[in-house]
Amino acid sequence: MNIKDFMDRVLFALSVPKCVCCGERLDFEDKAFCPNCFAKFNDFKTRNCSRCARKLNECSCSNEFLSSHFVKKVIKCSRYIQRDERHPVNALIYSLKRDNRNDVLELASDELLCALENSIDDLSSCVFTNIPRRKDALVEFGIDHSEILAKEIARKSRAEYLRLMKSNAKTAQKSLDHTERRKNADFELIKEVDLSGKTVIIVDDIITSGASVSNAAMLIRGLGSKSIIAACIAIAYKDT
Repeated sequence: MNIKDFMDRVLFALSVPKCVCCGERLDFEDKAFCPNCFAKFNDFKTRNCSRCARKLNECSCSNEFLSSHFVKKVIKCSRYIQRDERHPVNALIYSLKRDNRNDVLELASDELLCALENSIDDLSSCVFTNIPRRKDALVEFGIDHSEILAKEIARKSRAEYLRLMKSNAKTAQKSLDHTERRKNADFELIKEVDLSGKTVIIVDDIITSGASVSNAAMLIRGLGSKSIIAACIAIAYKDT
């Protein structure tokens, strides 16, 4: 064992990392989950899309609403079970939002990158961006988790990342109905870039109603992008 590996293990032991789902102390080889919770996480990923019947992380199905806003593909890892903090998928997302843990980012980015590679041939030619976090949440948690996630996936796939938007949202989306979400998801371009001929991938943690992604896609479409794809860790919209 070299000095770096030794120091990594010492720092890991001092930090006392715990499973994001059950709170059990983790071993050095674990990422975000203990072995039991990781098994549950992987089991839930095997659920199939009710449209194409493929596993969710191999599926790129969009829906009618998002397709009408130029989002023809939606890449996802799993389903999102609303209001269940002890569900492994939710626990991973909540930790990503709040904790700024390297192991959580590593696992989340690996999972979403795998799903993207299952549906897109050349990620390196794409441009990554993200749904921006509202100002109040940035102040509270000190991070824009979707930006960090998008940057990490872009780095791993050797693609370009561009921060294109800021959020003028007044409140959290989860407390609103679909119509209110459309109004609240108020984004503003912070730079004018020429995206002609480019495929743009919009990264977010969860897609529920699709209001945030659709509003962001309309702005990005105005920059000349050839194709817009949404990518999220979990999806909660209802299939028809």
